[in-house]
Amino acid sequence: MVFFKDMSMQMSGVTRHAIEHFWQGRNEFPAVRAGRPAPFSNGLMNRPKPLFAREQILEFALGRPSKAFGDRYAEFDAQRRIARLPAPPFSFMDRVTSIEPKPWVLKSGGWIEAQYDVPAEGWYFAADRSGVMPFCVLLEIALQPCGWLAAYAGSALRSQKDLKFRNLGGRATLHQNLIPGAQTLTMRTRIDRVSEAADMIIENFEFEVLGQQGPVYTGTTYFGFFTDRTLAQQVGLREAIHLHPGDGFSGGPDHLPDEAPFQPDDVPPSHRFYNEGLRMPARALRMIDAIECFDPQGGPHGLGYIRGHKRIDPSEWFFKAHFYQDPVCPGSLGIESFLQLLKYAALQLWTDSRDTHGFEMLCGQTHEWQYRGQVIPSNHTVIVEAVVTQKEAGSQPVIMADGWLQVDGLYIYKMNGFGLKLVNLNR
Repeated sequence: MVFFKDMSMQMSGVTRHAIEHFWQGRNEFPAVRAGRPAPFSNGLMNRPKPLFAREQILEFALGRPSKAFGDRYAEFDAQRRIARLPAPPFSFMDRVTSIEPKPWVLKSGGWIEAQYDVPAEGWYFAADRSGVMPFCVLLEIALQPCGWLAAYAGSALRSQKDLKFRNLGGRATLHQNLIPGAQTLTMRTRIDRVSEAADMIIENFEFEVLGQQGPVYTGTTYFGFFTDRTLAQQVGLREAIHLHPGDGFSGGPDHLPDEAPFQPDDVPPSHRFYNEGLRMPARALRMIDAIECFDPQGGPHGLGYIRGHKRIDPSEWFFKAHFYQDPVCPGSLGIESFLQLLKYAALQLWTDSRDTHGFEMLCGQTHEWQYRGQVIPSNHTVIVEAVVTQKEAGSQPVIMADGWLQVDGLYIYKMNGFGLKLVNLNR
């Protein structure tokens, strides 16, 4: 016989906020839109048999396209080059589980479903240090199935010239932040519209990311297939606003420290992240080298202006992962650099919250992004700017902003309607 009295247990490494975030709405299931089947699975224990497995996805990212899609892509195994999917550590698609459209037919209609198994010890949780999945990873989770569907539809066969694949923009809404923990996300996408002219193809997509607690991220996006010559003639954003807020800090730029992990593969497989408050990302995911200017009353709205820069290093990990035979900085990391400006601003505005709050993306707010150029290894400097459009103090401060990114003096990215919330970790 065994008898226990006054026994208790304490959980370490989590906060009350994280536990409430996990259980909130756990028994709810999202209403399925009319005419669309529910996703097969949102859990790790009940996966459907994949129609395309992880091995085929990796072949398309790094190997022989014919092993991923069949003999019609055999010419791209050696003689020609094809637009690839991102490779590890920036690959966030594990399997394709449902396909409605026919292969090799480039037209609108027909959903595909793919899945990604979120590891509790994912390197990006440790590198971002916010306690939630970084936005750049979530955006890649949403958009990588679009690239797969474009390949499945035979886009590369529409031209005798080798074409490169670039995201051009999108409009989307975040419904929930994802905390570290093993779960399977279901990604759904379909082609909404296709336009072709000479050796250029524009493809519009609708996408959904679904998790255990319902919709995570939904929206629309569009991509283009272009020749090298077309990409080399990029003209940038014609409507970019050129801001001249001042000379920056009197003592020179505020250089951000290099902190571990320094590379994605520096994170041990068994690592678990524990939120320690408001922190800038570690070197592996930090996309700003230094802050050149922060004016809390600057910008066209008088609510704040911030500018930072990054020197381009051709050896950085993301050029190797994105893409094989076509190194280009992911647009999602450009948006990430903009969000890191907002984190820096929040740290200056709400210094008392440094150890009591954590960063989260603002939910329920539609945001937009637009790309009209690329960052490649031969470039030298990226400059990112943000103008604050809304600030709210209180127990959970909010900062919202619009932003621009330029490379070597050419404005190429525009971001609108993005926001961060500082969440009390002990609420």
